Amino acid sequence: MKYTFMKKLSFITFVLLGFLSFSQEMDCNDFKNGSYKAIMTEPIKIEWQIIRNGNEQIEKIIKLPDELKDLNYPTDPQYVTIEWISDCSYKTLYDETKSELTEGQKVINGMGGIITEITNIDGNCYDYRTIMKVGETEQIRNGRMCKE
Repeated sequence: MKYTFMKKLSFITFVLLGFLSFSQEMDCNDFKNGSYKAIMTEPIKIEWQIIRNGNEQIEKIIKLPDELKDLNYPTDPQYVTIEWISDCSYKTLYDETKSELTEGQKVINGMGGIITEITNIDGNCYDYRTIMKVGETEQIRNGRMCKE
């Protein structure tokens, strides 16, 4: 009787370890579609709701800091096109065919858009770094996106 119990326990342990060792971790490709909450953490905290479908994205501000409220920061949904550079990096440009662009968005598009690199994946979230060239300098912002 003990031998049968131990044999069953060994088999169950083997199966569970097999599932755990082969469980799929998310990779960058898992973030190309879906609904997300994004938080830029520096230099100022801004929260967005993002809906992404391959090469298209809609961004809507959830929480805008007081210091940006008087600067005509766009609060209407923003339409963005995505060009995937690699599995873990992409370039975004504002889509002028779907909404009228602000002067700031026109400048960003004119400078080649914003490059985003996925720097770390943690469960259903990823940390990112955006790079935007302004003349000879680069503006770097960090944040986190989580799949909802």
